Amino acid sequence: MPVGQLNIFSRAAQMARYAVAVFMARETPLYVKLLLAGGLLYVISPWDLIPEWVPMVGILDDFALAALLIAWANSFRISDKN
Repeated sequence: MPVGQLNIFSRAAQMARYAVAVFMARETPLYVKLLLAGGLLYVISPWDLIPEWVPMVGILDDFALAALLIAWANSFRISDKN
């Protein structure tokens, strides 16, 4: 695997871990936690705005929402005091 691809995957994993940390942090507002949880439920839910049987687009809407939620969660700052 080329080094560039490895960096993309490691960066995505790092962002996902930070999104979980934002969700678990006490100082994170309730609305942020609700939106993150609701987005996760939508992504894993069998009911979608665009069904999975629609070629390519059905799965891409779930991936796009997950990516947007993770990027949004990464815009929050949490303290390192736990």
